[in-house]
Amino acid sequence: MQFTLISALFAVAAVLSGAAATPVEIKARVGNSTDAAQAGLFVCTDAGFSGNCENVGFGNAQCVVFPGAFQNDISAIGPPTGWVCDAYTDFSCNGDGLGDITFPGISDLGDGNTNYNDRLNSFICFST
Repeated sequence: MQFTLISALFAVAAVLSGAAATPVEIKARVGNSTDAAQAGLFVCTDAGFSGNCENVGFGNAQCVVFPGAFQNDISAIGPPTGWVCDAYTDFSCNGDGLGDITFPGISDLGDGNTNYNDRLNSFICFST
């Protein structure tokens, strides 16, 4: 059997697909794009989308662990348009969490309507 470039690409893809199964920490800072690969999930440490803020990049249906500075310290969260996200208190997108977050998001997780202020550690988003 002859080894071809296509065979090599399939082998690399198989290896990489196994690595993507675990939560990863991804950071991405960019402008106002609705493309998740560019914009990410916008999170802030203070209500009203203020304080320390960052766009955290993600892939479709990929569990992502929030960067260390945001673990248990998120007070505002907003996905880009065209995406719905779920955020969780654990580090593996399981168990207790806040679901169905859509654009423009939640500007105050401590407003009494949720009990997730300063408790979130991972998230997963899906294209709508």
